[in-house]
Amino acid sequence: MRILLLGEASYLQNTLKKGLLARGHRVVLASDGNGWHNSPRDIDLRRNMRWGKLSGIVVLLKLLRHLSTICGNDIVQVHNYLFVPLMPFWNKWIFRFLKLTNKKVVKGCWGDDPQIFRMQAQGVPRYSDTFWNGQPQNLEANHERIAEQMIPSAQDCWHDVTVRSDALVPCLYEYYLCYDTPMYNSKLHYLPLPMEIPTDGKVRVKGQDAVIKVLVGLQPNREFIKGAMRIAHFVEVLAKRHSGKIDIRYVEGVPYDEYCDMIDEADVLVDQFYSYTPSMNSLAAMARGTVAIGGGEEEYYRFIGERELRPIINVSPEYSDQENVSILEKAFFPQGNLAKLSAQSIDFVRKYHDYHRVAEQYEQMYLELLKI
Repeated sequence: MRILLLGEASYLQNTLKKGLLARGHRVVLASDGNGWHNSPRDIDLRRNMRWGKLSGIVVLLKLLRHLSTICGNDIVQVHNYLFVPLMPFWNKWIFRFLKLTNKKVVKGCWGDDPQIFRMQAQGVPRYSDTFWNGQPQNLEANHERIAEQMIPSAQDCWHDVTVRSDALVPCLYEYYLCYDTPMYNSKLHYLPLPMEIPTDGKVRVKGQDAVIKVLVGLQPNREFIKGAMRIAHFVEVLAKRHSGKIDIRYVEGVPYDEYCDMIDEADVLVDQFYSYTPSMNSLAAMARGTVAIGGGEEEYYRFIGERELRPIINVSPEYSDQENVSILEKAFFPQGNLAKLSAQSIDFVRKYHDYHRVAEQYEQMYLELLKI
C-alpha cells in the first residue's frame, strides 16, 4: 500500500511508520515535528515564525510542492482534525482535498478535541483531567485549553473531518469511550499505541535493590493536565514513612535520549494522575522494565481482554490522598512485588504494544477499508 501519515502525536506516527515499512508498505510522514518533540519527518511542515503571518503561506507552498506525494495514496491518516499547523478553516479544506484525491482517509483520535471535552463534561470516562467525583474539576486551569477547542471554526472543522473520515482510530480506551456513540461507533477502531521494544540485552527486571529509585518527569506548563506532582507528593509521604528506602529524582526539559537513559536507571516512573490507561510515556518505561504509576483501571484490562497481567500502579483523583499513599505502599514494599510488576510490565508491552504487532493491526484495518 501507499500510505501518507499526516501530523504527529508523541512519536505515534513515527513508530507506526517503522512497523508499516517493515511490512513492505511505502510510507511517507509529513508533520511539524509535534512541537518541542521535534520528531523526525519526511516532509517538514513546521511554521517558521521569522516569516510572521506569511509562515502559513509557506506551509501551503510546501504542501503544493509535494502534491504528487499527497495525492494518489491508498491510505491517508491524519493525527487529529487539526493535522497541519494552520487555522481550522485551512485544515477543513485540505481534508476535503485529501478525500477527493486519495482512496481512504483515516482520522486519529489522539488528543484534545471538542468531542472529548463534551463527553468529559458528562463524566465519560468516569474521571479525567477535567472531571472527577461526579463533577467538573480544574476548570480554571483548563479554561483556555477547552475554549480553544470550542470556538465555532474549530467545531466546524472537527465535525467536517470526523463525519467525512472513513475510520476513526482512538489510541486510548478513554478516547474510545468518548467516541463510542451511535453517530460514530460504526467506523470506530480502537488500536493501541505502538512502542519500540528494547532488545533483551537492554531490558532487566527492576525493583530488586534495597533502595527504590523513583523518577518524576515534570512538565510544569502541563501539570494541570498530567498531575505528576500530585503523585510525587504521595511518594514523598511514603519516603518519609520509610526513611532511606526511596530515592526520588525530579527531571525536567532533558533531551529524549537522556530521559530514556534515566528511565532505564529507575525502578518506578511517576506518570499521569488523571489517566485511565497507560500513555506513551508509561509504555516507554514499562518496555524497559520500569514500573509505571498512572492509569491502569480494571475496566481497561477487561476491555482489552487481559485476565492476568496487572502491571500498572493505579492511582486516581477519585481516591483520598491517604488511599493513594496506601496503594503505593502496598505496591512498593511487599518483598518481590515491584520485581513482579516490572516483569509484568515488559510482558504487557510486548503482548499489546509491540510496534510490529500494532502495525499489523493497522494494516488489517486499512485493507478492510479498501475493500469497501
